[in-house]
Amino acid sequence: MNKKFTILTSCYNGERYLKDWAKSIMRQDYRPIEVVFVDDKSIDKTINIIEKLSDKFEQKDIQLKIIKAQKKLYCGSGYNLALRKATGEFFGVLDADDMLENYACSYVINLYNKYSNIAWIYTQYNKYNRKMDRIIRRGFCQCPPKGESILSMEKKRINTYGHWRTFSNRFSNCDTVFKKIFQKHLRCCVDKHLGIRLEEFGPGMFVNKVCYRYRTRSSGEKSIIHSEPLRRTRIQVCAAAKTRRKRRKLRIYPIVKCKVKK
Repeated sequence: MNKKFTILTSCYNGERYLKDWAKSIMRQDYRPIEVVFVDDKSIDKTINIIEKLSDKFEQKDIQLKIIKAQKKLYCGSGYNLALRKATGEFFGVLDADDMLENYACSYVINLYNKYSNIAWIYTQYNKYNRKMDRIIRRGFCQCPPKGESILSMEKKRINTYGHWRTFSNRFSNCDTVFKKIFQKHLRCCVDKHLGIRLEEFGPGMFVNKVCYRYRTRSSGEKSIIHSEPLRRTRIQVCAAAKTRRKRRKLRIYPIVKCKVKK
């Protein structure tokens, strides 16, 4: 019997993108899938749209859990709440304005089944325009070279950790790990923080296979969740990790690069 895959989404004012988001989930060729959707006090029609989509998810044999935040959480706390409500054994983060390739869930599950020692996997992605009908930059994230880590490469401004971000319940002391991989109240750089934390908890894998469609926005359009300077937050996330690793003498687990058959 297949193990459940949980898709985690935290959303603020995502009404214009939710139909694309939902379509990409419903087209997945893997089951069972559970979706945990946190509405972070949206002031547009997000909650109305997601509630109307509930029946369509059910028709596709996908369980949808909708959580209405009682107060503004911001992205980090939103994903933290979603994870607490999840019941799967494998997990993937899908931002509300992005999409998955149709094979995304089954592809990473096959890797998890093949490599039983791997606790988390991230994949390649393509960057699309706002309408999601044109690729404007092909995959450019990568696996850290030998002797390097996600943190060390991030300080060099080399993009080693992007999308798709997936992890499992294979960590020792999993309850403790799950409380730490999403930083509370973090407004941006949630993916960077997640990657840096995961390599502190268990062995990971990078696969150069595009499983994720990342949506960019028109010039001048504000990000759905981006409400503080990205550069400053990246510096803070990296500085905190450097201090934490030095103080606690943390072991950094290796990241295996999986070769994709052409």
